[in-house]
Amino acid sequence: MEEKKTQSTYKRTLTNAHIQLIALGGTIGTGLFLGVGNSIQKAGPAVILIYIIVGLFLFILMRALGELILSDLKKHTYIEFIEKYLGKDIGKLTGYLYWLSWLILAMAETTALGIYFKSWLPNLPTWLPGVLSVAVLLLINLISARFFGNLEFAFAIIKILMIVGFVIFAAFMLLSSGSTKYGQASFSNLYADGFFNNGAGGFLQGFQMVIFSFIGVELIGLTAAEAKDPHKTIRSAINELPLRIILFYVLAIIGILVILPWNKVSTFSSPFVQALMGAGFKGAGNLINFVVITAAISATNSFLYSAGRLFFSVTLGGESKWSKFFGQLNHRQLPMRGLVFSALIIICAPLITMIMGDEAFSFISSMATSMFLLIWIIMTLTHLRYRQVTPKDQLHEFQLPAYPYLDYLLLAFFGAIVILLLFLESYRVPMITALITFAVLYGFSKAFNKKKEAAK
Repeated sequence: MEEKKTQSTYKRTLTNAHIQLIALGGTIGTGLFLGVGNSIQKAGPAVILIYIIVGLFLFILMRALGELILSDLKKHTYIEFIEKYLGKDIGKLTGYLYWLSWLILAMAETTALGIYFKSWLPNLPTWLPGVLSVAVLLLINLISARFFGNLEFAFAIIKILMIVGFVIFAAFMLLSSGSTKYGQASFSNLYADGFFNNGAGGFLQGFQMVIFSFIGVELIGLTAAEAKDPHKTIRSAINELPLRIILFYVLAIIGILVILPWNKVSTFSSPFVQALMGAGFKGAGNLINFVVITAAISATNSFLYSAGRLFFSVTLGGESKWSKFFGQLNHRQLPMRGLVFSALIIICAPLITMIMGDEAFSFISSMATSMFLLIWIIMTLTHLRYRQVTPKDQLHEFQLPAYPYLDYLLLAFFGAIVILLLFLESYRVPMITALITFAVLYGFSKAFNKKKEAAK
């Protein structure tokens, strides 16, 4: 029995259907249902172009990460590849930064849950839905990865059906020349006031929330260690990413804008609700609120899943008591201690709301975007190093094309966004905070390793 408790290999229980739906669900979340209103208000119809640009670059990133993951399926997370190709110092600090980023995202979602439930239960304490959701999701994650996969499967179907239904409704409104309280549904809403109607400044400000919307897309790679046929399912999920981006982001936003003129979009509620209510569906608020709640719970579920596995990966193989305690799987081959510890931190989310009030979600989303930009830069450098040191005859057949030029293009894009966020006043503090966090973690990592070497 004791041997089982100290296993370090996950059980492969996720099927092709699980991976495909997790991949789909990972690209549809609160960032789309709520955050897109912020992007539309800043960039106008040009937000469609921003989603295409960001989606293209993240597809390139996923091709690079897919090549890494499939090159060695014995590794559990991207962090192990970073340690191997960039060194343990960078690997450890990236692991903790990545883990912290998932926790911050989960805190944002649990905070949002309290707000969503308020529309149905005004007297309900804001903190209660999030805490209860995390407790239930923790129990589910502790049962098995397959149970997690089944839950994400159901959540993803709800979100997908909602998006597909909305796109079909928007198409019907267009073909039937349907009218709303804002006028006739028309493609002219996309260009009547100019496609770039807020100028270059508005266009650039739209990138932050769009990037936030895509966070979680790399969850595909984190499922590889528990996929039944990873070579087939991971490759398929990544290659279908562009189609999902077009269908679930671009078409959905076009659907919003042909019904609802961009300058009528408010950031105080979901643009989907606003569009449907503008078209005369009075009960749309309850329907979308239900979908948004499931999206938030789904996101929290994915973030908890990721955080638990990342914490296990970072502590695996360490010599300290901390590492030995957390760096092992239980008899179900699950990182139980990492999951429980991560959940306990996530349920502290109400403290952020108490400190920051209504600005909490905006700050957290900006902070998460900033952290993930740094992580994606490190992941790209890892892929570059992997290709540099791996002989051609040992490369996996699923390769990033146009190496190393696409790697350099990724680094240039992510670097440009980091500089952009430092220049934009609204996002400067979160970006600086992320950079300071990175520097502090790197300092601690170096100091710890020096102390470890001295002890030897």
